[in-house]
Order: sequence, then C-alpha cells, then structure tokens
Amino acid sequence: NRVGSITCKVAMLYSEILNQMDVKHQIFDLSHLPNDFIFSNFDDTSTADFVNQVDQYIIKADRFIVISPEYHGSYPGIFKAFIDCIGNEGIKEKKVALVGVSTGRAGNLRGLDHLSALFHHLRAEVYSSKPKLSVVHKLFNEQDVLDDPDTLKLIQNQINGFLTFWFTLVSLGSSFDPNNFFCLMTLST
Repeated sequence: NRVGSITCKVAMLYSEILNQMDVKHQIFDLSHLPNDFIFSNFDDTSTADFVNQVDQYIIKADRFIVISPEYHGSYPGIFKAFIDCIGNEGIKEKKVALVGVSTGRAGNLRGLDHLSALFHHLRAEVYSSKPKLSVVHKLFNEQDVLDDPDTLKLIQNQINGFLTFWFTLVSLGSSFDPNNFFCLMTLST
C-alpha cells in the first residue's frame, strides 16, 4: 500500500473491530507480494516466497474480507494478476465479504460488481452486504480515526452479518476448521 493509503486505514479499522470481537484474523497486503510474482508464478512455475504467502493467507483461511479501492472504475489489476497466478483452488467454496473504497461518490460500486462476478466464477460464496465507502478520505479525522458514526455502524453491521452468514453456511454442512481464520485483503498497492 502507498504510504497513508486509505484502503490500509480501512483494513486497520476492520482489524480493530475483529480484535474487539475476538475473531482470529490477519491482514494480507498485496504490496508484500514478490515484485516479480506475475512472471515467476505463472504457467506451472512458482517461488517459495509466493507459495508461502498463498498458503498463509489464502489456503489456510476459511473466509475473506476484501477491501478494494476503485481503480479506473473497477478493482486493481494487480489483484486479477494475483488470482491468475493462484487459480481457483485456494478460493473455491470460501466465503467472501467485499468493501469498496473510493474518494469519489460511488464507493467503488462497479469494482464490487466486478469482484462479485470474479469470486462467483471462482465458486466462492459472496456475502450480499457490500459497504461502498464514498468520499472515504473525508471519513477519517486528523488522527486517522473514522469519526463518522453512520459509516462505523455500516461496517459493524456488515461484520456481524458476515459472521452470521458464515456460521449459517457452516451449520448447513460447509467445511469448517476452527483453527482457520479471516483474512483481510487490501488490494491497493
């Protein structure tokens, strides 16, 4: 993430809320991918660093909260390249919640639609509540604290609903490993 990335600030807010709820999770920041991951982990080739990151953040996670900024009316291309490198096996049948981040008015509405289509194609279950955080740069104060009560309530409701959604699917027979966790993915670089 860029220094001062708003997407990273949103991820940290989600992390704080999950910590308060005692939900085990970790943050996967795409900026930590190897610089050459696209070229060195494609067409049946892979590097140990990339494989370790995929295992830690993707394979071992049961569910994801993906926080995506708007890049030219969609989500960042680096995420599509990442998915192309890992394929669908690490994503298939997992549960995904999406969050759009934008300094504009639509909160990455189109990007969330594109991400929903991508995750459905990969056979993941996408939670229907998708906060679209518009003019997000104005929601944080000088201390980088989100001080908009309506947005905070929206985020808390999404997390609570996503936990209920996930537990409902588990009770209906989806696989569950209590040692697995949430993975917050920040898509900006």
